[in-house]
Formats: sequence, structure tokens, C-alpha cells
Amino acid sequence: LKTKENIMKALCFPSLSLPIILFLSLTLPRRSSGLSESSSLLPSWRPLPNLQRRDILNIASGAAAAAISSAAGAVEVEIPGHAARRSVASVDSHPLIPVWPSWGGGRVVPVSLGGPGADPFLLLAHHKHWFDPRDPLRGPFKAAGAALGLPYVDVEGFPMHPHRGMDILTYVCDGSDGFRHRDSLGGSAAYRGGTAQWMRTGAGVMHEEFWETRSDRRTSVELFQLWINLPADMKFDPPAVRYLGANTAHPWEEAGATGAAAVRDVGGTLDLCLSGAPSGDSSDVRARPDVQIRHVQIPPGKEWEASAPRGQSALIYVREGEAAFDGTDQNVKALQSATFRPDGDTILLRNAQTRKTLDLLLLSGKPLQEPVVLGGPIVMNSQREIDDAYRQLSDGTFLDRNVALRQQAVTRKTYGL
Repeated sequence: LKTKENIMKALCFPSLSLPIILFLSLTLPRRSSGLSESSSLLPSWRPLPNLQRRDILNIASGAAAAAISSAAGAVEVEIPGHAARRSVASVDSHPLIPVWPSWGGGRVVPVSLGGPGADPFLLLAHHKHWFDPRDPLRGPFKAAGAALGLPYVDVEGFPMHPHRGMDILTYVCDGSDGFRHRDSLGGSAAYRGGTAQWMRTGAGVMHEEFWETRSDRRTSVELFQLWINLPADMKFDPPAVRYLGANTAHPWEEAGATGAAAVRDVGGTLDLCLSGAPSGDSSDVRARPDVQIRHVQIPPGKEWEASAPRGQSALIYVREGEAAFDGTDQNVKALQSATFRPDGDTILLRNAQTRKTLDLLLLSGKPLQEPVVLGGPIVMNSQREIDDAYRQLSDGTFLDRNVALRQQAVTRKTYGL
């Protein structure tokens, strides 16, 4: 299956808005943290609609669509020198889509994954935007988007849209303003810098996401959204949402900057959150196959060696700085990614610069080795299952898990899936 091509088709809807973005583009010359549920920050939410397939593809696939168990407490791992190190399989550059506001440097970098070297990761979207009440182009830009029906232009965020069949992690960078969320499970929150939202889309969920904006000051938002595939036997699990990190019951598992690197173990914190530790909260969410998600900062001129078991996929994405590796003279620069061969058990990350901290995400996980079919924001194992999902969206039964389970049983029996 042409997974990567399908993912890129789902991601590139913002390209429809580029003509108006470029037409309006000119030159234009504070923050908070944590989680809140202040209704004053939330827009007027629309009711859950009955949507046609073409409507879904024209609305959004969430923050990711604008662009597609680690051991608890194992935060920083220094590996003895005799461990075999992985070599770099590829270094990849990615499109930079100007939006929110394009004339002021706003952009999203969609990192299309989904190949054998990245399984089970499907997409990493890196957003960086700001919104200023004094911006003279902001109002006309939104009005033009509304008049022309351009996605993502008439609103500053992502209107109501569905998901099924994957886990989604939205990680807001420290010091950033927030992301406002509301879902079909009844939840709503504005979560800010140093906080992450994890959502198991499972059998089906719908939600809206909007950037935090204010009338009294500029807001700046930087975040990552990561789509992680679920195995076939978990794609119809009940949907669930959890929050972790700053000002939540699940603070980050992390190592300080006293050693070779500062490491925030996002995946390990998530494992603790879903297991109910350390808060003691009960959890009815099934543990997913092993993934590790680490936010790493390496000081200038330093290096750090990370565990990456041979049987797992592994890759990095550089947020800032430049990474170097043994065995290749090709460095990985900011907004680029690198995928590693499964020929070792560790990855040696070296900061190639002498003045700037290397800031990156390190992703690794157990490959699912299952077929992947992506229909916009829905990820299944076959086209028949994608068709079932859109049929349920059309007839208004998408959020009824019992309907989805019954149809899945019929589809599997009929087509031998």
C-alpha cells in the first residue's frame, strides 16, 4: 500500500490556501503554561454534524492534518561504549507550509512517516504560529478565507472533525501559549506550554482544536502533534483523553541538565499516566505496543547516547540546532529528520554546533507490521474499513461504538480481513 503517498495527500490540504496566502503576504514586523478549563478562552462550539466524506476532507484532520512501553522512570540512559551503534539510513527535508500568519513567519512542517523505518509512527507535525490583535492583515485574511471557502484560513484552528484507529499526542512546547480543545466525549480544555494531550481515537471521536488568541496581547504557540498507529485489535477500543506534564496529576519524568543532555521522557510519563501512577487514578485504557518519545536537549559540543533496541524503529526530528553522527558527514539540521537502520542498540547524538543547544525529538517503537490505509483523519487496515467509517459519518452513527463493532464484524467475515 502506498502509505506515504496517502499520508501526504491527507496532509497537504493547506496547499489549497497558498494562492491567497501568497497574494496577501507582505512584510510585518508572552506567554503562559499549564492546563485550564476556563470557558472564557473557548470559542462557541458547533454541534457534532453529520458530515459527508468530501466535507471531512475539506475541513481538517486536526493539528496534524494541517501539515499527518518505555520503562517507567528510565529517563536518561548512558550506554557503555561497547554497545553497537545504529547507522543513519536517511536524512530528510520536509515542506514548510506558511500559515497563521504566513507573512510573519508562521508555518507548519509536516513530517510524513508511515514507512518501514518509522512504523508505528504515521505523522509528526511541527507548528509554530503567533496571533496579534494589532495585526492589520489578520481580519482581511480571515474574511478572504471565508469568502473563498479556503480551509484553515477563515478560522484560526481546526473545526469539528473525526478520528479513528490511532493514538494522537499533542505536545505544547515550554513557554508557549495554548491550544483549545473540545471533543465528543464531553471534554474541553485550554492546555499550554509544557503540557501534552494524549487522545486514543479508538472506535471514533470528534473534536475541535483552536489556537489560543487574546484581544489584549499577542499569543505565540509552538507544538508538535504525533499520530501513532494502533494495531488492528485495538482500533475499536473506547476513545479516551488524558493530560500530562505541567500542572497536571502526571508531571514529566525527566533528567536535569547536569549531564550530557536534558531528557524529558514523554513516552514514559504517558505510560505512568495510563497505568494510574503516581496519582493512583484508575485507568480503563489498554496499554499500547511499546513506543518511546523523548524530548532531548544537548548542550553545545556535547554528545549523548540513547538506547534504541535493535527490534524497534527509530528516528529523530531536529527542532533547533544541528545533529552529527558517526559514520556520515551529513548532519541533520533544524526542521529535518533522520531515520536509523536497525543495525545496533544505541544512537549516539552529537551537537554539531559550539554555541547553540541541539533540541530534538527522539522517537522509537515496536513496529506493528500491519497494512496501513489512511482516509484523511481515519487510519485503518483496509479500504473496506475506511469506507465503513465514512458511511457511518454520513448516516450519523460514527460515534456509536456498538454500531462500529457490529459493522467491523460483518466486514471481516465478508471480506476475510
